[in-house]
Amino acid sequence: MSRLGLFLVGALALGLTACGGPEQAEDGTEPQMASAQQELTQYCGLNCPSGQHPTTYLCSSSCGSFCTNTNNAVQCDTNAGSSFTSCGTTCPSPYHVTSTYGSYNCSKTIPYLSGNNTVICSL
Repeated sequence: MSRLGLFLVGALALGLTACGGPEQAEDGTEPQMASAQQELTQYCGLNCPSGQHPTTYLCSSSCGSFCTNTNNAVQCDTNAGSSFTSCGTTCPSPYHVTSTYGSYNCSKTIPYLSGNNTVICSL
């Protein structure tokens, strides 16, 4: 390893030591994330099953066709909580639209066309 590489590794180790590095809880368990990560499910096509909403449209090689003008897959999340962000212009019942905006991730077409394609849904 070069001198610069050794210097950087040493500086990183010193920095972690000075800052305390990752801490363990008093009971010795590993620290927990502040919030749980969401589990997104990916489907071929551009529709989510009942009870779920689209969060991203994408091109997936596992869905067969090469994406020229349109994405071929969707990531979906469960309709839950007091609010969530969804691709589209409407919200599933009993949620209602509280805000709209344009997002590259919610574009079904390639390239992204301007316009509102994302909503925030709230109870």
